Formats: sequence, structure tokens, C-alpha cells
Amino acid sequence: MTSLIGGEDIKDSDSLEVSLSTMWAKDRFARMADFVAKARELGFTHIEVNASVSRQKLSELIANAAPISSLHSPCPAALSSRGTPVAELSLSALDEGERAEAVSAARQTIDLAASVKARAIVLHMGEVPVDPGLQVRMHELYSEGHAKSEEYTRARKELVSQRKSRVAPYLDAARKSLLELSDYSSRKGIMLGIETRYHLHEIPNMEETADLLSEAPADTVGYWHDMGHAEVQQRLGFGTHEEWLSRFNHRMIGIHLHDIRGLSDHHAPGNGDTDWTMVKRYLTARTLKICEIGQWNDEDQVQRVVGFLRKEGITG
Repeated sequence: MTSLIGGEDIKDSDSLEVSLSTMWAKDRFARMADFVAKARELGFTHIEVNASVSRQKLSELIANAAPISSLHSPCPAALSSRGTPVAELSLSALDEGERAEAVSAARQTIDLAASVKARAIVLHMGEVPVDPGLQVRMHELYSEGHAKSEEYTRARKELVSQRKSRVAPYLDAARKSLLELSDYSSRKGIMLGIETRYHLHEIPNMEETADLLSEAPADTVGYWHDMGHAEVQQRLGFGTHEEWLSRFNHRMIGIHLHDIRGLSDHHAPGNGDTDWTMVKRYLTARTLKICEIGQWNDEDQVQRVVGFLRKEGITG
């Protein structure tokens, strides 16, 4: 049995595939050849290249014939025309020059994905400017066990109010960027995955995700689920983790697998308190499965990941 994603046949055996993000390699491996060898030793079949990988390290990955499942846009790391990291450019920027440059960087990522025969790229769609202190205080209060306090409620209401009153032009800019990229990616055979975000001021929230997906063609744009991000939003009182999956699993092309403790994500799967049984219900053989594990996780924790995912039925 086969199905299609990004123009490629996806066989039932692909449910056995599981990727390791280069996030874990950061500051851990001087040579990407060593990272690729270690990933294979630990049981991972593919690599996801994240936005912090330099051109040199990307070349090393390609030279070592690392099978690349996906890329996190923008990739590779570079400086923008403003002298800042290209990853800091926003697809929702109101400054047209910045937005256009962010789109250009994503197009280059699409080109790269096509050249290395990846299936998809992951997109961050932008953000809405709000008082950052509100989110910081909410995290502090949650961690102190005061998520039901009056202060928490006030901070949450103010954050929601600020975001709602300011989001419209930024969402319009994000929509414009997505449609431009969708048109480009359709010619390259690469899927675009709109990712669940961690911070509450980021685009899209759940309703915005529904809107963007409804306006973008399903053959080029899908949903990319991030377990940690969805779980954090639930813990802070913004919808439920399962609602993200139940609403968008029909458009889901990939998932970032990692565990969570409190509001801290990117723990190696099996080292937190995520409901893996619930997540499993929404995954199929077609879902790209990427372990996005922070570089601070010890090797012995990562060594147990593939076995844990098989035990939980996440992979075959």
C-alpha cells in the first residue's frame, strides 16, 4: 500500500523511519560525520536539518550521504542583508523588505530540500508584538504553582487582549508569505509544514492555523505538529494538546517528537510526562516523525529513544 506526500510514494515500511534533528548535534559534534554515525548507531534512519546548521556543516551532512527527511526553514544558517541571523527575519513582518527577504530565505530552503530529496520543510509563520513580560510572568507563576491565581488570570487576559487587538496586519502578512511560498513549493514538489508554536504571541494560534490551512492548497501546505509546544499551550490554559491533533491531523505531514517537564520541552522522549498514548492515535505511516531533542540531553537518554518510541507504538 502506498500514499503520496510531496510527490513521493510513501510505503507502509516508512512507518519504521524516525529522524533525529541536528538540534542535538549543536555544540556536541565538531564534525557532522560523527553526528551521522552516532545517529545511525542509536537507531535513527534519517536526519532533520535545523536552522542553526552552517553551510559548512550542511555540506558535511550531504558528503556523508545522510538521508534527510526534512529541513527547518530557514536553512542553512546565514546573515541577512541587515547583518542579523536570517532566522530572525519574520514571514509576518509589516516591513515589506524584511518580509520579502524572509520569503526569499524560505524559497532557498525549498530549493535545498528538493536538491537533497527531503520531503518537507517546517515553517515558523511569524509573531505579534506584545509585552514580553506578560509571558515571562505567566511562566514564573505557573512554575511556582500559581496558575490559578488572580495575578495569572490578569496577565493571561492582558496578553490575549494585546494579541487580539494587534494581530490582523501581521496575520495578513503571514498569509501573503505562505501563499507565495506555496506557489513556489508546488513547482518543486516540497511540502510546507505550518508548525505549532511555543510562545503565545507567535503566529499561528489554533484558529489562525485553521484559517491558513483553509486558504492554502492541501497538496503543498500541511500542518506540522510540535508535541512540546502544544503541551505547553495546554498547560498555560490555551486549548488542549489533543485538540491540535484532532482538528488538523487530516492535514498533518510531520511531527516533532520530544518530551516535556513542566514548561520545559525538548527532553528526549521517555524523559517527561507527555501522554504518548494520546499522540499515537493521530499518527499514520505517512507522518514524518522527527525527534527534536535539545543538545543538553545526555547520550544515554537519547540511546533509549528509538526503543521507547517502538514500545509506545509511535514507530514500527
